[in-house]
Amino acid sequence: MVQPAPRATLPFGAVMAAGAASQLSAPAGLGVLEVPLLAITIGLAVAIAVSWVVSGRDRDDSLGGRFGELTVPIGLAVVGGGLARLGGPVALVSAAVAVALAWATTALLAFSVLGGPRRSATGLADVGGAWFLAPAVLAADSLGTVALGVHRPGLEPVLGRAAVLASVASGFAYLVVAALVVMRIRAHHLEGVAAASWWIAAGCGGLCAAALGRAAATPSTGGGAAGTLHLAALVCWCLGSVAAVPVLVGSARYLVGLRRLSGSQPWPPTFSTGVYALGTAEVGHIFALAPLVTLAGAAAVATLAFWGTTVLAFSPRLARR
Repeated sequence: MVQPAPRATLPFGAVMAAGAASQLSAPAGLGVLEVPLLAITIGLAVAIAVSWVVSGRDRDDSLGGRFGELTVPIGLAVVGGGLARLGGPVALVSAAVAVALAWATTALLAFSVLGGPRRSATGLADVGGAWFLAPAVLAADSLGTVALGVHRPGLEPVLGRAAVLASVASGFAYLVVAALVVMRIRAHHLEGVAAASWWIAAGCGGLCAAALGRAAATPSTGGGAAGTLHLAALVCWCLGSVAAVPVLVGSARYLVGLRRLSGSQPWPPTFSTGVYALGTAEVGHIFALAPLVTLAGAAAVATLAFWGTTVLAFSPRLARR
């Protein structure tokens, strides 16, 4: 389940993975790594953007590849959220720029992915794990907006409402994509798409849960609405947890038969485990479930382990490139 997808399929996959590792350093008991990993996240985002300008980027014009382009706004939202947590005038201005760019690229890529001139007829066989990046981008935008609103009290009413709307849309989109995936698996099983991308199915459930839970905590959300958002967060987390079981089993089977490392770095296990940890912690705190908080801590440790292992294992290939 973890064989790597083509590099162009997830252009900001490394950014998302490093950002998730940064956010989860403290829950993993390694808070000292938060700022260095955030710096690496920002450096990766800048380096990738510059490389596109200088040399031109590979383009995967398949539908799955176009969904993969949504890793760009997700990565920008992750950067914005990380900067907002640092506080300070410079960090907050930078966070506002990153979050604004995340929303702008979300709007631009939504047209490219769903309604652009390259759109072609699709069927159930085209549905894959990368499709979960559609609800994930809305959840990431919501989380970045909430993080920014905490430090911008004057803008909180507007930012809070935007975060709530984005989180609700992400939860609804997750249910729609999950239903499509169930129909696809019944008709075509799991063959025909990059296997690593199925990790996003589990991760997106956690990301949507985290977005719904944090949006519910904004001052602009009333008690009744907050309760509804909490229930929606629980539903998304449960679906993500169900999806995680076959993904983990399939990944274990793949790793047992692995003979050598090949292809590009498989980042979905890292960022998907990271955002699943965020959602697990959010649901655990909302419903006062201590076992889920413990599970979130274990997933945080796994995220850092995935990130470190992937970087070390593929560093020779990265150096050559």
